[in-house]
Amino acid sequence: MSPGVYTYRLSYGGSPAGEETLEVLEKGEGLRILLTADVWLPLPRTRQRWQSDLDERGLPLFFAERVEGREQRVFRVEFLREEGQVVVSQGGESLGLPYVVDYHDPLSLLHALSEMDLEVGQVLRFHLVGGRAYAERLPDQEGLRVFRLRPGLSYVYFRGNLPVRFLQQVGEHVFEAQLEKAEKPVQKRRRRWV
Repeated sequence: MSPGVYTYRLSYGGSPAGEETLEVLEKGEGLRILLTADVWLPLPRTRQRWQSDLDERGLPLFFAERVEGREQRVFRVEFLREEGQVVVSQGGESLGLPYVVDYHDPLSLLHALSEMDLEVGQVLRFHLVGGRAYAERLPDQEGLRVFRLRPGLSYVYFRGNLPVRFLQQVGEHVFEAQLEKAEKPVQKRRRRWV
């Protein structure tokens, strides 16, 4: 994904469901990817913020997720490759896991897909903390590259290396994010919010 600020319109079961902003910023030799979403449906209404700091290879160094709604939840992961450890924190508790493979988080996975040139039908496995994800390259649709992600059922559509549409089955309905606006990034000094 190229540096920029991307705004998406959210819908759930065909009804307006909020807005999200994806910011891709240069950070040293890597990237910082920030996702902020105000989600109205499905209830309860939430504000979600995700941050992923990537190294020059696109692998995460740090990931955080903050969800604010009826209650507040903060989840952090530090990927300490040189020390051979992944530190997962939620609330006041931390857990160390061995770093035995190159892990991804949801935003670094999205970035990895944006950079891949897979053949139709090819499937790649990505290691996530606590599991794995499989990305299958599907035939192009209307000039867009399409990937199906499992487990679960999600689709990501790219124009070049820009994600323009996301679909995810949530219960009996489809949650969708559709790109509305793309702007150049405004490089500013940011602090971590977690």
